[in-house]
Amino acid sequence: MSTPSRKLQQDLQDLSQYYDLWIDDWYRFVIIRGMNLPPGYNYATTDVLLELPSDYPVSPPGQGKYSVMINVNLRFRGRLPAEYREHRTPEFPTPGFGPWAWICYQQINWDPFNDNLIGFVEMLRADLTNPPTV
Repeated sequence: MSTPSRKLQQDLQDLSQYYDLWIDDWYRFVIIRGMNLPPGYNYATTDVLLELPSDYPVSPPGQGKYSVMINVNLRFRGRLPAEYREHRTPEFPTPGFGPWAWICYQQINWDPFNDNLIGFVEMLRADLTNPPTV
């Protein structure tokens, strides 16, 4: 994606009101610095890397080949969250400045006309609250 949609530009601008962002030059991904984690994690915050779908906002981050990634070594009450993967395969390399762990985040109720990246980050935080562990 070379020229981002107005919606993506606005959503990134809105998100930057709450977080320090790093956006790659081609708008393929954004790194959100210091998202607060719910209680129970071994860290208070994590960086989040969102791969941005080329058809955003029709598709949200985290769907299909577009990943949601967080810092490695994350534990919830001393255990691995069930949807958390620290290793990527060669077919799905880690983008950006790693290392990153992948969060399996395929279930989302997304309305491209009303939802935005702020809401997405809050949905991610809600999904990280008291997760199943392995």
